[in-house]
Amino acid sequence: MGLLKFRFPNSDPKQAERLRRAYVVGPDRSPFALQAEVKDDLLICKRDSSESGRLHVPWPVEGFGVPVISTSTLAERPEPHNLVLELARGRLCDVKDQLADWTQMGLRLTDDLDRDLKIAQHSFAIAATRRDQPSVMNEAAQASLAATFSAGHRLIEQYVAQVIQTRLSGTQGRLSTHLACFSEANPKGRWSSTFPETFNAARLRCSWKSVEAEESAFNWDGLDAQLAWAKKAKLSVHAGPLIDLRDDALPDWLALSQGNFESILGLAVDFVRAAISRYKGKVPSWTLIHRPGSSDVMGLTEEDQVRLTARLLQVARQVDPAAQYLVGFDRPWSEWMVSGRYRLGPLHLADYLARSDLGLSGVELEIAPGYSNPGSLYRDLFDFSKLLDLYALVNLPLSINFAFPSAIGPDAKSAKGVKLETLDWPQPPTEAEQNRIASQWISLAVAKPFVRTVTWMQGPEDHLHLFPHSGLIRPDGKPKPLLAWLGSFRREFLA
Repeated sequence: MGLLKFRFPNSDPKQAERLRRAYVVGPDRSPFALQAEVKDDLLICKRDSSESGRLHVPWPVEGFGVPVISTSTLAERPEPHNLVLELARGRLCDVKDQLADWTQMGLRLTDDLDRDLKIAQHSFAIAATRRDQPSVMNEAAQASLAATFSAGHRLIEQYVAQVIQTRLSGTQGRLSTHLACFSEANPKGRWSSTFPETFNAARLRCSWKSVEAEESAFNWDGLDAQLAWAKKAKLSVHAGPLIDLRDDALPDWLALSQGNFESILGLAVDFVRAAISRYKGKVPSWTLIHRPGSSDVMGLTEEDQVRLTARLLQVARQVDPAAQYLVGFDRPWSEWMVSGRYRLGPLHLADYLARSDLGLSGVELEIAPGYSNPGSLYRDLFDFSKLLDLYALVNLPLSINFAFPSAIGPDAKSAKGVKLETLDWPQPPTEAEQNRIASQWISLAVAKPFVRTVTWMQGPEDHLHLFPHSGLIRPDGKPKPLLAWLGSFRREFLA
């Protein structure tokens, strides 16, 4: 059994619970199956492998909440690594490496960024040379982390501003990126007119549960209404997911096929074939299936879910060869793989599907940091940039679906069991914070040339939605600040 050990300042009683969310990734960037134990001031990571790896763990950083941070690649050794020192080293190396890459490409830097990096490097030097004074070392390592996070944030801001302007100069002043939101069957009131003023694309809902509430009895009225409205509003359309691998997104009658892969496969194929056939030539782009290979659903194994995904791609491509077909993935950082039940993960599954000549047109990522399952652990803007660049290696266009919260507390219309991890955020989520953070992440996604579509997952909050308080319009019908920002961003930058 492999062991990676880390000593940490045991001053925060909540920190032990956070450290149990730790995971280790190897050279292929997939998490090892891992058991994380916390004993006093020691984090012990038990693995089947003794391979070197990078520890990823939530850790508090002044001004940035409790984001997941990674160490550099570390080998096992008898004495424990110092956790804060190694986190500071890992983030400083990541930021400097990214800075070097982008400056070679012509990125211009500001004095503020240079100052933050000098502070980070000076503080890290103090930490690295004060191992015999643990309190001094930890304090200096924390200061280095804070300065490095600030530098990383400034680096991303400068990258976004300069890349968007560079791309605009070559596109006659507008980018072709689609900015979308999930639509409803009958948009009401101001939302009906605000939607096409804010977005240039509509995401049509068409879940298996809503269309085929009774077996073999298809009801297309909702999708028909959405499609007619979107066409009238002159919006580009994308539909799906047709099949969302969550228990409460699947038809109730499907429970009779629990654990029977062949039965589920046949029923899913029939539904997908019916949908693609009906809207052939009318809907140019589909998300066929969402969340394959990431959770236990209907008794399907990981292999079953991969086979299901591959077969649906084949069927859809046979029915309408001209359409675009995407597969969606939740929790794209893959921290859930530490359970050891799943081997592929979204990155490697996407790569496998892309290389299998099945006709996959793109990859869709669901980004919901700071939420419980199916959300991800809390991350920062720099980490999101690294994630996008990682998935770009699949060499297919990316579509990004976003959810960020605007409040805390109960949300009557959100999915049961999904909650906000409020203690991880820099400050309690508000509508102003939603606007500030979401605008940064959306701008970054649009700046990446391989991102073709950015979708906000929820409009009005008086409709059922997955992630609490993530809508653009309050239950009382009043818009949140983010809605106005989205409209302004679309008018300034997008076609």
